[in-house]
Amino acid sequence: MDRIDALRLFAAVAELESFTRAAERLGMTAGAASKQISALEERMQARLLERTTRSVRLTDAGRALLDRVGPWLAEYDAIENGLVAEQAAAAGVLRVSAPVDFGSSRLIQPITAFMAQWPGVEVRLEFSDRMVDLVDEGFDLGVRIGQLTDSSLIARRLAPAPIKVVASPAYLNAAGAPEHPYDLSGHDCIIDRNKPAPNLWRFQREEESVEVKVSGRLTLHGARAAVCAAANGAGIASLPGWAAHASLEDGSVVEILPDWAPDHRDLWAVFPSNRYLAHRVRLLVDHLKDWFKDGL
Repeated sequence: MDRIDALRLFAAVAELESFTRAAERLGMTAGAASKQISALEERMQARLLERTTRSVRLTDAGRALLDRVGPWLAEYDAIENGLVAEQAAAAGVLRVSAPVDFGSSRLIQPITAFMAQWPGVEVRLEFSDRMVDLVDEGFDLGVRIGQLTDSSLIARRLAPAPIKVVASPAYLNAAGAPEHPYDLSGHDCIIDRNKPAPNLWRFQREEESVEVKVSGRLTLHGARAAVCAAANGAGIASLPGWAAHASLEDGSVVEILPDWAPDHRDLWAVFPSNRYLAHRVRLLVDHLKDWFKDGL
């Protein structure tokens, strides 16, 4: 039993004037309660309770201790109960970090749907393409795409985030369509500095793995800018399928090297490895998992 529990037991014995009833309240035996009070008296170096066969009474030292710790225990219990209630309730502020392109184009809808479902939740959504330190910067949750390396965070996979390699029909008519990943070294490739290794593109086909060093005249930041540049004939872009979807649908870009799978990525929800995770964070992670269950 820790010292707070020992003081709580002492206060209960003083209130009920009975070891037996105090022990029942706290879910222990009367004998164990008596031993704990004796240990407390030894630590305090004072007799706190006068015991007789019929009653238990506070000594002067016991009364002085109760006067000091009684209000403190009440405040502690109120704080503890309030925190437990807050953890259990889907209410409060959620600070969420996400990449700029994905956050602004694909995360707003599920977040607003979540807020409509849980009106007590306030969401502070911040977009950044840098590697945000969730703990130091006070975020409850991060939404990330890629391969995770930070082992201090808890991660939950939300959905696969496949990569597509695309170009405009006009570019391919002029420069020719690559038939193998190695052919990319002879093409104008759009370099996205948001990618971990922007000039090194990786591909997989069955058991064959290929790494190609690419270059190009256009360097930029972000998947939406890359697909827009590709649609305007600037070259070949490697980007997330969710970013290319609309342009593939309207034909402004077409997929190339469809038999080769570019470097695989996933969509993740990551959060600090706290023992007590706020209930509203768990609810949002479950909501995002369900929202993206059919893919991006």
